[in-house]
Amino acid sequence: MNERPARREELLEVVTALWFEVDHHNGALASGFFLPDAELRFAARSFHGTDEIDAVYADRAARGPRVSRHVVTNLHVTAAAADRASAVSTVILFAEDGEPPRPTVTPAMVGDVADVFERHGDRWLIRSRRIDQLFIAPTTVLAVPTR
Repeated sequence: MNERPARREELLEVVTALWFEVDHHNGALASGFFLPDAELRFAARSFHGTDEIDAVYADRAARGPRVSRHVVTNLHVTAAAADRASAVSTVILFAEDGEPPRPTVTPAMVGDVADVFERHGDRWLIRSRRIDQLFIAPTTVLAVPTR
């Protein structure tokens, strides 16, 4: 049996579950997808370790109600070993502060997400995540610090 499709599906499951957590629970449990000493980078801002990742998402939730959907596509595994893998995916972000439904129907941002994963037991965890903004509307207000 070819291991490649199975690994891709496992990694895609981690990526989509993390975005689901952010979209539906303000990222309250997002740090559980990362290794304790992981790095999370948004543009020019970097956060290290699960305490800092927890703080990012706590600050996001403290801003008040927000509607977001991180739509993920084109996950491509760029490197793989038994317990380590790298992948790049595309994220299309629809987001706006306030309660649903929101009037915005165009993406707030389109970007590439570069993840490095490590397998621990039966779980893949994120060692590092870098989100590169490729397209961003001039009026976009992101809920996480990027500078």
